[in-house]
Amino acid sequence: MRPRRDWEELVRPKLAGLAIEPREKREVIEELAAHLEESYQALLKEGAPDQAAFHRVLSQVTNWRDLQRKVFIAKRSGHVMQKRLHQLWIPGFLTLILSMLFLATFQKLGFQLRIIGSGTNTIFFCVPWLLSLPFFGALGAYLSSRAGVRGEPCCLRASFPCSRLPRRFSRCLQ
Repeated sequence: MRPRRDWEELVRPKLAGLAIEPREKREVIEELAAHLEESYQALLKEGAPDQAAFHRVLSQVTNWRDLQRKVFIAKRSGHVMQKRLHQLWIPGFLTLILSMLFLATFQKLGFQLRIIGSGTNTIFFCVPWLLSLPFFGALGAYLSSRAGVRGEPCCLRASFPCSRLPRRFSRCLQ
């Protein structure tokens, strides 16, 4: 009878230096161990002796450090796009869509756009809509903070962006 190989115990120390979350590391170890087990069983079915099959399976991974690097890059790049989507794009588009719907609602209710200037310098604006924009910005910032944005309180930053401008300009002038 052939001895049962514990591929996870073999893979775990080889991937110990992998700098990803523990849950993800367990998943990677389980997946790699399952792949090695499948390869091992396939070689045994082909008639390879136990030791030869074991060594051929281990030879599939020639450089464990390189494998760690590739797994880290693959896991990190997936998270960057997912974070960007949840922290930036979804809140941004939701804020834009809601503010435009709010403007359309104001127009349907009879609020008229004010016209300032003439010719190419004409500016149209709706005061109630402009007053609602900080609230939509705060909503977008809240959604971003729920998705993990760190730093100053996002709601305050989105609601009152002008409060930070003098400090920024004073740094530039120094």
